[in-house]
Amino acid sequence: MAGAAAGTAELLVMQYLGLALYKPMFEKLEGKVIPSHSSAGLAGICTGITQAVTLVTPLEMIKVRQQTDLMNAAHQRKYRGLVQTASLVVREEGLLALYNGLLATVARQSWGLVVKFSGYIEIKAMFERASGEPDKPLAPWKHMVSGGLTNVLVGVLNSPPDVVKTRMQDDSKPYRTTWDCVKSMIRNEGYSSFFRGSWLRIIRIAPGM
Repeated sequence: MAGAAAGTAELLVMQYLGLALYKPMFEKLEGKVIPSHSSAGLAGICTGITQAVTLVTPLEMIKVRQQTDLMNAAHQRKYRGLVQTASLVVREEGLLALYNGLLATVARQSWGLVVKFSGYIEIKAMFERASGEPDKPLAPWKHMVSGGLTNVLVGVLNSPPDVVKTRMQDDSKPYRTTWDCVKSMIRNEGYSSFFRGSWLRIIRIAPGM
């Protein structure tokens, strides 16, 4: 649990660092090389790729393995902790196994941060325009509402890549590739299967913004 909490804290730090690093770079290009109001979304894509490649995919892989292992009887469980799980996966399946579901994780992180960064800025701008005093700081509750509504959108719109990512990281997965997983879900379970757990995801992430 401590490792998961630390990982969550590091991801939040990476999000803010990514926004601070990438957004100013793209703002200089707005209206010249890239469309106006696109800097936040592009910053989200770059931050999401950075997160997925450096930290998120291995941590998510370990988390999914530990969660699915809980369905086994106590004496049959094989994953006991962060380091032990990572070591066992690498020993049995190779180092690259920690990056199962990388493509889906990149899609989830990038798309989720596009929605989060762009959504927050646009909803906050709506409050500023509605106030009639765009130069006056917004009340704290308006920032809270902007963040909460943004994460509701993230919870719903980011559900498909999150579901695919989780299935690809399960050690009993019957899928050969990410695309094979997507096709199988559509064929056997329908499009609604991509949104399973959306309400729980909203409940988990909306207060965090």
